[in-house]
Amino acid sequence: MLVQLSAVLAATAFVFLVFYLIQTLKALKLSLDQITLTMGQMKDEVTQISSEVQDVILNTNEMAIDVRAKLAKLNHLFSSVNDVGQVIHELTSSVKQSATGFIDAVKQTRMTEESPTLSQRWQTILHGAAISMEMWKKLKTKKSPISSME
Repeated sequence: MLVQLSAVLAATAFVFLVFYLIQTLKALKLSLDQITLTMGQMKDEVTQISSEVQDVILNTNEMAIDVRAKLAKLNHLFSSVNDVGQVIHELTSSVKQSATGFIDAVKQTRMTEESPTLSQRWQTILHGAAISMEMWKKLKTKKSPISSME
């Protein structure tokens, strides 16, 4: 009888063990199903995100190309501004030299004679006019390359 009682007790324990094992396996199956579902959703979302990232990269590349093109256009503008600055510098130098020459001529005329004659005054005026005409010609020749760039 003790052997029968032990066998019944072992069988009952085995039934409880199998019952709880079945419950645990069902819970594990539900968890794995949830993980599988989540992985599938993540795969779809990662695909969408990678598509959006590719669009962002494409737009960024297009903007970089556009910015490079605009900077290249600005390089021409800055080059033109540099050319204009050089022309103005040369014109200023010419005006300064002409003015210095004119002042020296006037000083020499005054030093040679205290009271210059009428013809010497006209010579000084004509000399100043000649210097002005020379400056005008230089200005015109310097302006012509600039106006062709526009």
